[in-house]
Amino acid sequence: MQQFIGLVIAFVLLPVMIKLYPKVFKGKKASLGPILFVTGLIMAFIGGLPIGTMVSSFTKIFTTFSTLQTLIVVVEIGVLGSILKHYGILERIVRALEQLVPSKKALVMTLPAIMGMLPVPGGAFLSAPFVDSIGTDLQMKSDVKAAVNLYFRHFAMFILPYNTTMLAIASTLPQVNVYHVIAMNIPFVIVMLIGAFFAYVKASPSVKSQGGDKGKAFVDVLKYLSPIYMALVFNTLFGFDMYISIFLCILLTFFLIGKDKSEYIKSAVKGISADTFLMLIGVYFMQNIVKNLDFVMASVGEVLVGQSMVGFMLIVPVVGLAFGLSTGISLVPMGILLPFVAGMAVPAMTQTVYAVYILAWSFLGYYFSPFHLCQLLSIKYMGCDSKDVYKQHIKMAPVLAVAATALFFIYNMIFA
Repeated sequence: MQQFIGLVIAFVLLPVMIKLYPKVFKGKKASLGPILFVTGLIMAFIGGLPIGTMVSSFTKIFTTFSTLQTLIVVVEIGVLGSILKHYGILERIVRALEQLVPSKKALVMTLPAIMGMLPVPGGAFLSAPFVDSIGTDLQMKSDVKAAVNLYFRHFAMFILPYNTTMLAIASTLPQVNVYHVIAMNIPFVIVMLIGAFFAYVKASPSVKSQGGDKGKAFVDVLKYLSPIYMALVFNTLFGFDMYISIFLCILLTFFLIGKDKSEYIKSAVKGISADTFLMLIGVYFMQNIVKNLDFVMASVGEVLVGQSMVGFMLIVPVVGLAFGLSTGISLVPMGILLPFVAGMAVPAMTQTVYAVYILAWSFLGYYFSPFHLCQLLSIKYMGCDSKDVYKQHIKMAPVLAVAATALFFIYNMIFA
């Protein structure tokens, strides 16, 4: 019981620490890495874990290859994003798409989707100017433009193997094939995109995009998007580890940026995000602490592997929403739930089904969180009120919740 008390107290204090951080540190944005690290220490101390266990929970972050690989990939993604932004490659993609895509309705959905394929912190700020401009042509209100920017950029979390969510699944559940997870996520993504189209885009008037040489535009899209999609090619066709695949994509940008390469190294270094790196360390430290809470692991594990599928279907949404909403980070509820699945003596496909369900509800908690960075940035850029954006969310939240539950039920009957 002591361990459960520590777990509850730690996560009750987590949103409090996030809220108080700017006041304590004179207006600075909350640094989630140290806060998550402190959260792990709180649950460890109250849960009665020895100092040696706390130390090993930290050192395992850097001695476990799958975890270390995740940290490397996240750093590399930041470097890649910085280079693409600094040398205007993202803008070239946008200009090519404006010539290639004939409808501004299609364009306002395509642009944030393309930008979302580059999972960098606060990436919504990259696509916001384009969605704002095109959305104005489509007579969208500012809160609708914010919703469009959010929904169409976040589908990438479910289909990109180098997204942090997929990396977390791969590192925690080594038996699970991430590409099976991606395949099972596709119906959820389809529901999200089609639902968002009908909720936010369909009612806008039809407006044509500017014309241009579509052949050249198509070549430009293939050319300038290559640092993003070639990661999948290197990983799937050539079998390279993801950290090697992303590194090769970084090298590929060197040949796309033109003759002036004087600031290439500078732009690459600028993309290294200490905050993101520390956030992942905090998540993994907390995850390792949870794994060492034997009583909690055994008790929750009994429920999760018990005969009551209803119990499992309820626990995952509760944890996903509670910790996703309170932190604005999908990796927190995933970090709590995935270790339980890793400890189950079940086939790999069953673990895959569980991982898909955990990802969906962790995403919903994170996505609708008031601490969700992309949401905060979209609202700020569009100049709308957060309550108006949440009114827009009401249109989609029940649809996504039903889709997540229905797909789990179907997959469980077929695969588990």
